[in-house]
Amino acid sequence: MAEATPMNTADLELIHANITKTMAETMKLGAETSKINAELRYYPLVAIGIIAVGALGTIAAVLVKVL
Repeated sequence: MAEATPMNTADLELIHANITKTMAETMKLGAETSKINAELRYYPLVAIGIIAVGALGTIAAVLVKVL
């Protein structure tokens, strides 16, 4: 069985830096996920709005020709 060796300051600082880096990457991934989820809800609404405007424009054009 391997014996435990005491850690020096440089090792502890390296571990702390790695933990900080991992936490920052996790926060970045969370922010990117939130952005993607917001876009997934937003783009279908834009498409529906464009379709609705096109349909209303078509109806208005038909009414102008008929009347």
